[in-house]
Amino acid sequence: DIKEGKGALRDVQTIRWLYKYVYGGAIGAHKAIDKIMDASERRALQKAERFLWSVRVQLHDLHGRADERLTFDVQPEIAARLNYADRKNISAAERLMKHYFLNTVEVGRLTRILFAKLEEERAKRRPRLPALLPKELQSDEAPGKPNLRIRGGRLDFASAARARKTPRDFFRLFRAFSKKPKIDFHPDALAVIAEQTPTVTSDVRKDASIAALFEGILTKSSDTVRVLRVMTETGLLGKYIPAYGSIVGRIDYGLYRRFTLDEHVLRSIAVLARIRRGQLKDDHPIATKIIKNAETPLLYFLAMLLRESIWTLSDKSALQCEKLVQRIARRLGLSAEDAMLVGWGAANHLLMVRTAERRDLTEARAIENFAKSVGSCARLDLMLVLSVCHLRIVGWQSWDEVIRGQLTELYEASAAWFEGGDAALRDRLEARAAAARAQTKAQLSGWSEAEKEDFLSRLTDTMLRCVDPDIIVRFAHLAQAAQTDRADAAVTVTPRDGDIEAIIYADDRPGLLADIAGAVAASGLSVRIVQALTTADGKALDIFALQSPDGAPLEDLNLTRRLHSALLSAARKAPAKPPTLRRRIGDRRSIFSVAPAVRIEIDASQDATVVETEGLDRPGLLFELAAALADMDVSIVSAHIATYGERAVDAFYLCDRKRRKITDAAALKKIEKKLLSVLSSGSGQ
Repeated sequence: DIKEGKGALRDVQTIRWLYKYVYGGAIGAHKAIDKIMDASERRALQKAERFLWSVRVQLHDLHGRADERLTFDVQPEIAARLNYADRKNISAAERLMKHYFLNTVEVGRLTRILFAKLEEERAKRRPRLPALLPKELQSDEAPGKPNLRIRGGRLDFASAARARKTPRDFFRLFRAFSKKPKIDFHPDALAVIAEQTPTVTSDVRKDASIAALFEGILTKSSDTVRVLRVMTETGLLGKYIPAYGSIVGRIDYGLYRRFTLDEHVLRSIAVLARIRRGQLKDDHPIATKIIKNAETPLLYFLAMLLRESIWTLSDKSALQCEKLVQRIARRLGLSAEDAMLVGWGAANHLLMVRTAERRDLTEARAIENFAKSVGSCARLDLMLVLSVCHLRIVGWQSWDEVIRGQLTELYEASAAWFEGGDAALRDRLEARAAAARAQTKAQLSGWSEAEKEDFLSRLTDTMLRCVDPDIIVRFAHLAQAAQTDRADAAVTVTPRDGDIEAIIYADDRPGLLADIAGAVAASGLSVRIVQALTTADGKALDIFALQSPDGAPLEDLNLTRRLHSALLSAARKAPAKPPTLRRRIGDRRSIFSVAPAVRIEIDASQDATVVETEGLDRPGLLFELAAALADMDVSIVSAHIATYGERAVDAFYLCDRKRRKITDAAALKKIEKKLLSVLSSGSGQ
């Protein structure tokens, strides 16, 4: 919101109104201005105000009415009107939004300074003894006595002139605040730092004592993110670590991320700090144990701080990112070995998330391939912590019990492989299937032993490994009811935790998954998770977790009844005509364009060919892809759905009609061409 948002025009007006109320005149027209806002701060305020008004005027002109929302659909047009152009690594719209966020941050900084100075003016009317610098602030990791004092109850430089010549003093101020966050910064100290950030040169960055102070800020602060946020506002953190400075205010243009890149990094560090303090041990016991036992906590904080560094590179390759982060980590005091670990983690921080979401974790091959890519237990530990902190923050629905279970399984299975190789991993998978079998059997109350054994004999180890025993029990009752009624299909639709769980029991046939996905799409719902499995006697077990496109809780009983009827009809026989698919009002996905892509991995699975599709998400996309595969007589063994805002990535495990792995080059080329055609029909390009 260009008017009412944080750091927007309303805050600029508040600064001006407050000043006029206190001093009786406009900023720049009163002698007190030299004490409240200096010339550089006035210029900064005027620059931000001019930018915000320019955007607001163009918004009103574009809409033909008052509209203060700088939404995705208008950002490219506003950028063009303000003469922004695409650059090599950033689009015009992204440049516009970066400048918007930088200006709002500057307004926030000026607001902080103004309020603090006005508070100090009032405090001067109440005489009091000067406060002594607390004992714990009289020394730190750097040599000599800190150039600090308490003035007006706030942390300030004892000598501003000395601080201007000694950039180390900037870091000592923040290190002191990290020890005593209840003692706020004096506005004059922050003004000095903001003014003198150009003095942070290469020599300053190489100063070992400053690196030690920064380590203390990261790992020994009671409120790490608060310190880092003020360091960001003054520009100091961006000058000290240019790779971080380059992402300040920058957005990942799309619907997935909730925050700018720098804000995402800072909030992820906040999660890391809470995990380290043990505040999230019930939610993340493994990550808590990893951090608690870490010999060098700094490496986890640096990996989190630097993990978006790839955005600063013209060559956005993992190798170049790894080299960049490794150099920074060495400069900040890590050993060569730890710096290599941080570099690898920052460059590959999405590897675990992507594997968990897009691969069949019941397959030994998927675990083995991931573990080989990771290479060591130390990397695995770092990867889990990075993944948890990333997913807790990145999107509105990026973290839930499903992804928690996926990450836990991937971590524990990979750890077993590192400890005992293929044999240990195989034993773990077999033990998991056996445990699920025993748990399912115990929950089938009211069934005879013969009935239990008959049902369990039809379940494959794959089904037992990948499906929760509670769901298997619900499937068992569904199958029993269908057999009793001599029905060829049965369905349950149950609201669970704001989503809808749908379990389908039917005779397996080509195109079944496509027909069911079409019924879901026609009902206006989105597929969040799907598991398509087949029993030993040829019965399909399809499990869907469904949600509304906007993620709102689904509690409409009429909707569940209509959905049940549609799913049952689709499970019994293929519909006579394709479903009617409509975009809902307010669906913003069509604003964007996503380059369609199809990736085929023959070696990703032992028994199936993995085909990964990527394209613009839209209603019925899963249906269209599954229908295209069915038209080519291709069987979907399992499907793994991942959605990142407007971008959908679906991974299919495919076999031919005889359940054989597809390896023929001509057949694979045909599949690729057909799927690309489906994706391109709605790519937005």
